[in-house]
Amino acid sequence: MADGTQKRSNRALWLGLLLVVLGVLSNGLYFLGVPAPPIPWISLLLPIVGLAFVVAGVWRAFARPAIYRGKVVGSLAAALCTLILAASVAGFVISRRLPAPSAGTPQVGQRVPDFTLPDSEGHPVSLSTLLSGSAGGAPPKAVLLVFYRGYW
Repeated sequence: MADGTQKRSNRALWLGLLLVVLGVLSNGLYFLGVPAPPIPWISLLLPIVGLAFVVAGVWRAFARPAIYRGKVVGSLAAALCTLILAASVAGFVISRRLPAPSAGTPQVGQRVPDFTLPDSEGHPVSLSTLLSGSAGGAPPKAVLLVFYRGYW
């Protein structure tokens, strides 16, 4: 440069892009054993903060181009971060949506219809026999049903 000043690197752009990428990678926290409820919030918050840094870096690059670099790279990073943020918001909204209850689903307090299933030894057991209780004893107040989806 003629005046002896060099253009500085626009670190806000790179920090913002890093935060957005970390927001996407934070979805992998499920596999590390982190409790599930904060993960969608982290995956949403990091891209928002990252986009704010990228916008600040782009503003800095366009406001003072003699000092900071990154007009083209900053614009591309802002577009990429906006797309990633839109995907994060869509994922957040979809993950928070609960499925509609089925019409045939038993409700809390409703009596379960009688059924018969084999036990671990292959003998049929019905719900009515479990609720009737043993001979001479009081019938149970409730039955805990465990649906094990595996092999014995």
